[in-house]
Parts: sequence; structure tokens; C-alpha cells
Amino acid sequence: MGTVGHSRPIPDPNQFELFSVAAPTAPPLAVETLKNRRGPRHQPHGLVYDLQQCFDVINEVMFKRELKPPIMRWSRNRWRYTLGLCDVEKRVITMNTALDDARIPEMVVAGVMHHEMLHLYFGITEGPNGGRRFHTPEFRAAEKLFPAYTAVEEWLRDNWPLRGRPARKPRSLSGGFLSYLSMMHGSTAER
Repeated sequence: MGTVGHSRPIPDPNQFELFSVAAPTAPPLAVETLKNRRGPRHQPHGLVYDLQQCFDVINEVMFKRELKPPIMRWSRNRWRYTLGLCDVEKRVITMNTALDDARIPEMVVAGVMHHEMLHLYFGITEGPNGGRRFHTPEFRAAEKLFPAYTAVEEWLRDNWPLRGRPARKPRSLSGGFLSYLSMMHGSTAER
């Protein structure tokens, strides 16, 4: 093995343990091993909130069931500033796992979900300089139609990002913001 300068050895390509591509008899890793090494799998059901239920209620009340369900998942890691992401082309909504916290009001999770669903509804348009545009004036107007828009914005302004350990107690399925929203709009989405 040679050295680069005086500190780092140059790996020998004939050493199979350094270059696993050339190892002829390496057994494949079990799916459980990959799952454990990469962290939790992306799922819509969190410890506190269920993204599928949230999507169903908002889709029925705000979009009159026009949106086909996308892939919904919680992020693997807690993000400091980003609340949610929507990949319009792949139809994937990823919500910040820091929102799956009992200290976060249900209306905040629903407000972020509504915002990401608007990305699916409006898609991507071309901006004035030829670039991609996500938040058009129509998008912003539709965003303000969410029943708790002002309260969500105020809560996020005053409380985000949360500090400390997440509270992981499950929420009751009745008496929350989404139940109220369903009831007020005569929705049949199951909660």
C-alpha cells in the first residue's frame, strides 16, 4: 500500500473488504438489516399524527376529493426550518418528523399538509424569467382559504422551532381540529 503525502494510505484495489463490488461471495444483506441501518421506514402513520387521515379530511373539505392520494411520509430526521416538502412530479409529500409531536396543535399539522396539497393541486408553473415557480398569487390566495390559516401562521411564528424532547403521546381521534373541520363542512371522511 502506498501513501499520499505522509498521512493517508492508498487502498489496494485487490483488497475485497475495501471494495465490496469486487467481492465475489458477499452474502446479500437482509431487509431487516437495511431497515435498521437506514433508520425508520417512511410511513404516513406517525406516533402522534396520521398523515393519511389528515389528507383525507382536507381533500374532502378543501379540494372536494379532486386530489388523488400521493405517497405521504414523515421525514427520517427532524428538520430545523423546513416543515414539509412536496415533490410534484413524483407525487410525494414528506412532512417534518418534528411535527409528529403532541405539543404541536393538530391545526398546525393540517395547515402544513394543506400547503403541500396545494403544490399538488397547482403544480409547477413557469415564472417571469423562465424559472420554476411554486408559490403563485393563486397559490397564496388558496392557502389563505384554509380555515385556521391565521392561527397556524401565528403559532408557527411564536413557537417554531420547538426545543427539547418531543412529546410522543397519541392524540385522541375525536375532539381535534380535523374532527371539527369535518363536522362543520359535513364531511364523510373517517377520523
